[in-house]
Amino acid sequence: MDRNRILVTGAGGLIGSHLCEAFAAAGWEVCALDREGADCAEARAAGAAVVHADLERPEGALFAAGQARGAALVAHAAFPGNGEVEAALASVRAAAAAAVSAQAPLLLLSSCAVYGRPRNLPCDEGELKAPVDAHGEARWAVEREAFLLRRTRGLRLVVLRAALTYGPRQRRGLAAALVVAALAARAGRGVWLPRRGPVVHLVHAADVAQAALLLAQHGASELDGKAFNVADDVPLPMEELARAVLAAAGAREAGRLPYSPAPARLLLWLLRRSPSWMFWAPLNRRLARSWREAFQGRPPSPPPRLTPDLLESLAADRYFDTQRLRALGFAPRFPSAVEGLSRLALESRGRGLLPLPRPPAEDVSAA
Repeated sequence: MDRNRILVTGAGGLIGSHLCEAFAAAGWEVCALDREGADCAEARAAGAAVVHADLERPEGALFAAGQARGAALVAHAAFPGNGEVEAALASVRAAAAAAVSAQAPLLLLSSCAVYGRPRNLPCDEGELKAPVDAHGEARWAVEREAFLLRRTRGLRLVVLRAALTYGPRQRRGLAAALVVAALAARAGRGVWLPRRGPVVHLVHAADVAQAALLLAQHGASELDGKAFNVADDVPLPMEELARAVLAAAGAREAGRLPYSPAPARLLLWLLRRSPSWMFWAPLNRRLARSWREAFQGRPPSPPPRLTPDLLESLAADRYFDTQRLRALGFAPRFPSAVEGLSRLALESRGRGLLPLPRPPAEDVSAA
């Protein structure tokens, strides 16, 4: 590859920050772009040049095109949010325009949520795209827009679809579940687990970044028009995943509850459609209060949030065929979420980002 420079959008996010670290460690010159006010400390610490722009605005798109000049790759990890489809479309158009102007391929970071609840398992890249939640619908809308730009504007495009992703600096998803388990451990409460449940496929954010680097090293232009699933080696039943979360957080298991797909999906349907003030807002307020108390009123970061998206990810069997990526030599650093979650909890506690267990009370009767 003649040039060794990359523009990463969404550099302050979970995947974007890991992209900056992986490419910088591999010797690339990294330009990290995100909105004004985004925390890009990890990208800056990795040696990336941090710039700010709003890709949804025309001036932001022009600025991104200027920053992409001389780049060998534009990696688009920016994603405004599940309910902001128009903003997400404007963002990918800006990233695509920057890639075309730099005559560089666009690596689009997407999600396996585009498949919805796959009919064929393991689900490969050619599976029908039938998203069932706002996250999957927004991701699929962005992919369709990118492929349209490939046909009409000469964009060279590679798509990387990640399974349910976890890792440092995450505030939702499994990070929130890990915090809930840590708070339960601190309070001395046991947590009930489902009996078996659906099979879930995960991937550590560092492995998503390594997959992106592998695609770049193989020449993204030669992979034009292809999509790749990325996931770890070991899909887990929800019971084993929940047990791994408890073990990582130091919480104890209270027992197992029977799991049946039909009632579980009905409950999920009700929770997804219930007004925020009825369930999710009170739940997150309680989580935030416990978060503050665990750190004596001085928490190191805003509290994680629980959302319906995580429940949908755990509502049906979802495991993915990654042979296309493995044929290029991909091997995950974290082959199982059991190991990955344990490492995540250890790192988070070491950085003061996860509550420590409550110290045992002194035995006054022995005095």
